[in-house]
Amino acid sequence: MKKLLTLSLLSFLLFFGCNQESEITSPVDNSPNSQLKLISLPIPSNGLAVESGHTVYKYINGQKGGNFYAEYGYQSYTGMIYQSSYLVFEPGAFYGYKNISKTFNTTGASMIFGPSMQFQGEVKYTYKVTGLDLSGVDPNTLDFVYIDANGNMIPVEYDHIAMAQSSGTLAVYGAKLPHFSRYGFVN
Repeated sequence: MKKLLTLSLLSFLLFFGCNQESEITSPVDNSPNSQLKLISLPIPSNGLAVESGHTVYKYINGQKGGNFYAEYGYQSYTGMIYQSSYLVFEPGAFYGYKNISKTFNTTGASMIFGPSMQFQGEVKYTYKVTGLDLSGVDPNTLDFVYIDANGNMIPVEYDHIAMAQSSGTLAVYGAKLPHFSRYGFVN
């Protein structure tokens, strides 16, 4: 009888403790990142996406450190779009030589870096985009994030972020990159 009562109680707890409406098994995501949207760049006037075409490379010795500056501009249906990207690798940022890549894209005001790696030392990043229509962007919620493989957006530590609506400029200064992946502006 004791075993039957224990088994019945256990079955009761499993049945009612794991139902679909339980807050423990189905939490509501109220994090601020759940409502962020990647800021888009206008499509080039030729109709092609930049992400499929403009990648730049530079060999960097991780023990010595180094700098990697690149810029890219294109004509969109709304005017000229300019992007500039500046990476600073402090000495010891990674081991060996790496062929670092930066891909400019129009899916969002973002950059995709390669190869995929974690850094042992500091890597700082400055990124600026001009020529955007920022009429719907709220400067109070503007942020710079890392976008993971699942599309989650994780805020990145940086020195300063700026927006100038009159020139359509977004800029982040001194973003601290712990690894390479995709980084961009969100609102």
